[in-house]
Amino acid sequence: MALSQELGGTQRAGSRLSLRTVFLIAVVLGLLIPAVIISYLSFNMQRDALTAQLETDQKRLLDIVALGMQEPLWNLSRQAGSPLVASVMEDPRVISVRVTDTQSNTVFLSALRSERRIGSVAFVQKPVVYRGEEIGQVTIEFDTEHLGIALNNGVKNVLLILFAQLLLSILLIMSILHFRFLKPMHDLTGQATQLAELKLDQAFHWLRRDEIGRLGNHLEWTRSELKRLIDELRAKTLALEADITRRREVEDALRRSENKYRELFWSNLDGIVISSLDGQVLDANPAFLNLMCYSLDQLKLQNFWSLVAPESESLERFNLDNKVLRFGYCDEFEASYINRFGNTVPVSVKTVAMRDAFGRINAVWRMVRDISERRAAEERVHLAAKVFENTVEGIMITDADRCIRSVNRAFTEITGYSQHEVLGQKPSILSSGRHDETFYDQMWKNIADHGSWQGEVWNRRKNGEVYPEWLAINAVRNAAGEVTHYVAIFSDLSERKAADERIQFLAHFDVLTSLPNRSHMQDRVELAIQNATKDGHQLALLLLDLDRFKTINESLGHSAGDTLLQMASDRIRSVLGPGETVARQGGDEFIILLPSLTDPSEAALAAERIRDAFASSIELHNHIITITPSIGISVYPQDGRDFETLVRNADAAMYHAKSSGRNNYKFYTADLNARAREILAVESQLRFALERSEFVLHYQPQVEFATGRIVGAEALIRWNHPSLGLLGPGRFIQVAEERGFIVQLGSWVIREACRQLAEWRAAGLPEISLAMNLSALQFRQEDLALTLERALSANGLQGHMIDIEVTESVVMEDAEATIQTLDAIKTMGLQLSIDDFGTGYSSLSYLKRFKADKLKIDRSFVRDIPADPDDSAIARAIINMAKNLNMRVVAEGVETVEQWRFLAAEGCDQVQGYLLSKPVPAEDFVFLLKEGHLLPDLGAGRR
Repeated sequence: MALSQELGGTQRAGSRLSLRTVFLIAVVLGLLIPAVIISYLSFNMQRDALTAQLETDQKRLLDIVALGMQEPLWNLSRQAGSPLVASVMEDPRVISVRVTDTQSNTVFLSALRSERRIGSVAFVQKPVVYRGEEIGQVTIEFDTEHLGIALNNGVKNVLLILFAQLLLSILLIMSILHFRFLKPMHDLTGQATQLAELKLDQAFHWLRRDEIGRLGNHLEWTRSELKRLIDELRAKTLALEADITRRREVEDALRRSENKYRELFWSNLDGIVISSLDGQVLDANPAFLNLMCYSLDQLKLQNFWSLVAPESESLERFNLDNKVLRFGYCDEFEASYINRFGNTVPVSVKTVAMRDAFGRINAVWRMVRDISERRAAEERVHLAAKVFENTVEGIMITDADRCIRSVNRAFTEITGYSQHEVLGQKPSILSSGRHDETFYDQMWKNIADHGSWQGEVWNRRKNGEVYPEWLAINAVRNAAGEVTHYVAIFSDLSERKAADERIQFLAHFDVLTSLPNRSHMQDRVELAIQNATKDGHQLALLLLDLDRFKTINESLGHSAGDTLLQMASDRIRSVLGPGETVARQGGDEFIILLPSLTDPSEAALAAERIRDAFASSIELHNHIITITPSIGISVYPQDGRDFETLVRNADAAMYHAKSSGRNNYKFYTADLNARAREILAVESQLRFALERSEFVLHYQPQVEFATGRIVGAEALIRWNHPSLGLLGPGRFIQVAEERGFIVQLGSWVIREACRQLAEWRAAGLPEISLAMNLSALQFRQEDLALTLERALSANGLQGHMIDIEVTESVVMEDAEATIQTLDAIKTMGLQLSIDDFGTGYSSLSYLKRFKADKLKIDRSFVRDIPADPDDSAIARAIINMAKNLNMRVVAEGVETVEQWRFLAAEGCDQVQGYLLSKPVPAEDFVFLLKEGHLLPDLGAGRR
């Protein structure tokens, strides 16, 4: 506010000055300021030049005197130096010259101007050096008053020139301004005043061609136009009264036209809505109200854009901005509106601009037509076209003369013919030649009589391949009942027929080995039983199971297992005679049918041939392995009179063969049923035993021979079976291995043993090492080391507290892979024991690389010592070998004092067995740990 007042005051102050005064001030300031600046800079430059010249002259004279006084001063010859001093004094700026002898500190020569001026002076000095030695001092006194006089004269000259220049420039500029600008502006001001007073009769004459002249000519044009307009206004005023009468007549006509418009507006079958440019609804006819389900009052409360669906709003706005507002209308376009109930209504819209009395667009008129039925019809047509083109069945349309008019994409995919290749052709182009004329005549007769036909036909593809298809032909008739087209729909049956054949194969054969499956074998066995009953001969069923197949499958992967099954099936088939059949029952089990026997020994010979076929090793995924079969044999009719009984009894015999050491065969006997039922009960409940916490660990102490101190224990699993009581591992471990449950069971043993050991340590009991057994399948698991590490970490145990026992046969099965696993276990600090040593086949070089801490003599060698010299020699050799390999020796299964004494005499390190203690529950083992020592009763020799 203050700023606007200040500006206003400035404008009022400036308005009191005339243009002449303003121009004069501007000219003076414009000339004076640059002139003063230039004069000031010129004066400074002149002063600096005079000062620099004076300093140069002073230095030059001082150098001349100092140089000229070297010889006179050195020789102390005033007569030689006086001329030089006199010549220097001739310079009017020099006031005095004095030469001082520095050796005697006296004035050698001096001169002083008698008429000395009163003003500023300047002294300059310089030593006199001769032959590198300072011998005197020269001092010259200069008069600087002449410098100030020169500068004053310069200022006077500059000011005089500046004044003359300014005066001449001002006179010249003002004269030019007066004639070229000020006087014409005065004339323009007078003419503008005449225009303001509407004095328009006198013309304004301007002959100038510059801007002022053009401005004057514009004033003249303005004057003439104003005069013309005023004259026309007078004439129109006279005609206005005549126009009023005519306007009243026009208003009456418009009123009648509006009535007609309202009648058309309200009776139009298309919806009409009128809205302002900002979308406010102004009016709508009944057709639009019915379409949108609003009353007029309800609609006027809505904004038009709320009626437009979001997907159509951008199109509506584009047409409004770029067509209606530019050209006044928009051609028909399609959009979607939303009625009062939120339902989308497809419409076609025509838009027209409405103008006010001044021709400005102030509203928009929209004619809206419901196109729901048309859209639905289009969608049906589009859907029909999509179905025609994308259906998986081939479609062919012909005219009444059976000429092809259209085909779909599936037709091309099935037949190989493109559309342009078959258009105009007859359907016979697809004929395979497998059907005669009678077939086609009957087909067309059915179409003529019933309007349709369907059935299986064989046609030929473009590449010549004959294929089956299911064909349906329908006749299309017009309103008069005349046939106009034929529509043929067909599907390729090739894949379905192949699938049927595949299903038949899968129903009777195994996919992996291509052997007959159990169902197919059952049919063959039942047929063989009928023949045997009729002919009075015997037959046999051999049930073969691959030993340790699950170990190989889990260790090397399922692909290796599949390959092994295929190799096994090939080896079995290679030794079977004519009429003998092998089938895969499932998993690693095979059924062999010997349909005609005169004696059961023939079944034993067949089993021998099969076992010999597996004798050679197999290279499987870069591993050399040996697989062995266990075979159970049941004979018809003594072991069963139907397929199920024979298979069940052969299965019992097969389990008996496995429990007898594998790689052999057994005939069925009646007492095997009880064992089979027991195995079945164990298998069915084994998978739930872990969830029910039915497993427990018992602990058998390991005692040091020399001291009798308990230094360790072996954790042994027991199953507290709900009906069979407490079961040892011999009752269920083999089943767990065969059914793949041994890994979960072994992991539980690791966790439980570590937990129990940590509990004993927390109770303050003596520290011992705890041994636990690993099965072959568990030993091959990649996460074995991780399982052990987690168990140790969860219970806060060190690695040396755990002793891992692995049988000799396990570690030698794949020595190189075993070494990697053992290295991972040893890295964690765990101890390693070779269990059941002496019962397998060990390479001493590998045994050294295993880095085992202990060797455990198998109980089979301990049982008969010292009475059996062979067992005694084996035990003695194992002890000596272990000592040479820096291993400790543990004898297990010690039950007599004689065994104890023999082993102690031979230097065995540790012992465990019933002589000291049988495996006991954890709570009973606590009492043994508290005692700390455990020795047998040796009579008089007891220590």
